[in-house]
Amino acid sequence: MYWRQDSPATPPPERIPERDAIPEACRWDVAALYPTPEAWEADYARIPARLEPLEALRGTLGSAEAVLRFLTLDTELDLLLDRLHTYAHLKADEDTAQTANQARQSRLRVTLSETAARLSWARPELLANSEAELRRWAELPALAPHRYSLTKLLRHKPHTLSEPEERILSGAGTLFSAPGEVYGLLTNADLRFPDIEDDTGAPRPLSQGRFISFMLNRNREVRRRAFAGLYDTYGAVRNTTTATLRNHIHMHTFVARTRHYRSALEAALSADNIPVSLYEALIAAVHNALPHFHRYADLRRRCLGLTALDMYDMYVPIVPATDLKVPFEQAMEWVIAACQPLGDEYVEILRRAAPERWIDRCENRGKRSGAYSGGCYRGLPYILMNYQDTLDDAFTLAHELGHSMHSWLANAAQPPQTASYPIFIAEIASTANEALLLDYLIKQPQTTADLKAYLLNHYCDGFRGTVYRQTMFAEFEKRTHELDAAGTSLTPDGLAEEYGELNRRYHGPAVSPDPRIGLEWSRIPHFYYNFYVYKYATSFCASQVFVQRILAGGSQREAYLGLLRAGGSADPLDLVRDAGVDLTQPETMAQAFERFDATVSQLSGLLGKS
Repeated sequence: MYWRQDSPATPPPERIPERDAIPEACRWDVAALYPTPEAWEADYARIPARLEPLEALRGTLGSAEAVLRFLTLDTELDLLLDRLHTYAHLKADEDTAQTANQARQSRLRVTLSETAARLSWARPELLANSEAELRRWAELPALAPHRYSLTKLLRHKPHTLSEPEERILSGAGTLFSAPGEVYGLLTNADLRFPDIEDDTGAPRPLSQGRFISFMLNRNREVRRRAFAGLYDTYGAVRNTTTATLRNHIHMHTFVARTRHYRSALEAALSADNIPVSLYEALIAAVHNALPHFHRYADLRRRCLGLTALDMYDMYVPIVPATDLKVPFEQAMEWVIAACQPLGDEYVEILRRAAPERWIDRCENRGKRSGAYSGGCYRGLPYILMNYQDTLDDAFTLAHELGHSMHSWLANAAQPPQTASYPIFIAEIASTANEALLLDYLIKQPQTTADLKAYLLNHYCDGFRGTVYRQTMFAEFEKRTHELDAAGTSLTPDGLAEEYGELNRRYHGPAVSPDPRIGLEWSRIPHFYYNFYVYKYATSFCASQVFVQRILAGGSQREAYLGLLRAGGSADPLDLVRDAGVDLTQPETMAQAFERFDATVSQLSGLLGKS
């Protein structure tokens, strides 16, 4: 292991490259799914042959034998559609400006919606059988792979509509996804950001992917210019982003009411059988723990020598002597070494990620912003990111590799019916990897007191981003859906006011924010994922408990790996509880906040700011 330090003013390339200029080793191997677009088209043409036998079973689902036949064929169709979808969305995301890729994805979305509509009769027909009969069938050995899906089906019986109504809702799938699709194309393909003058006065291109690298710059004026440049660009299209979010929220409210849920939040949580009380308890717990965060914000203010922080001061490290440049290869070495406590099998699989080209790591013009892991059953667990050689990027790599390893282990251990895991559990695997990387780096003999302070600072910033910030997002999402359900029109000014007030409450008296932060909601794609963000916070708290126990030795490692291998074979709260962590208990959250507060105290002592 080595530490490489560079000047914070070292500029990235002056021009964001086109896709075809990116070396093959830096790109994911989508050809492992389909070697050519023509091969994808050939599989796409097989959809009718997989769909027709399913439709032929309409009116027959009154026996265990017929139900088994239907569910077996349905699984085969799902596997085909999932593989087609994975290829289409990966190709679309690697260059959102390529019309052929967008057309392929759009065509498949229509097909998925039409397929769902053509099979919409199945759920009402299955539920026409008695509950006792369905439960008896679920216990039959032949239907064992489908047992959990049948259990979930029964749970949703009060929210299942008549066959014609289900067909209408299924057929509207492309309409329901339109706001998110428009938002994605606007923010990833069409928005153009200004060049920003660096420390030397030279222009540097600003983009979604490069925004955080500007926020890490030691020069406050550079940070301020980048902040203004990004949010002024979003401000110029705020009527459009308001319309996309407003209509997305309208859709959630409409579907929830149509399916007889009490709220869009309850509808969103129902798939994972998560009680609304857990969501609300998270927000309440974070409100109670805001003094810890406010203490950290004031430490940041004092370390930066400012009268008051602005929001563009929330990312720059407060340890001035440690500007790390972390090449991708170094980051991979760190993650592999850090994950050794998870065992040899985990590490050996992890070593395959780079040579097998799971990861699309370099920024190119038109590439989707952010980072994610995604794939399909028996396919590679792909990762998209825009690696910029920062320590944050190394932790993002660890995070996404946690997702990909989760997919690998679940796919290997589970049949296709239960391999796919819910996001609620996914974020445990990703943030556990980050925690292991942090522990590994802190313990290295090369780690000086300054570097240890830097890493503790990174932990505090990660906690801020994953628990406090994501819960703020969750509260904003809950509030905007409540306003919509009450008939209040969501306007640009109204959204900015709601978001700005939440931001002020969460960040406390040490922060005097630029009013532009009221536009931050407009650049957060997670608001189009349907009450997704709270899972970051709950999962982070669970992962910290898991990692502390894993590092202490004992049997926790196998329990944790068992959780990953379990995929989606049971309700997520039950799977996590079975692995040893109960997220319904306040003590789990309390342990996480206690660790954060203790880390702030440790960091204050190292920096002489106690």
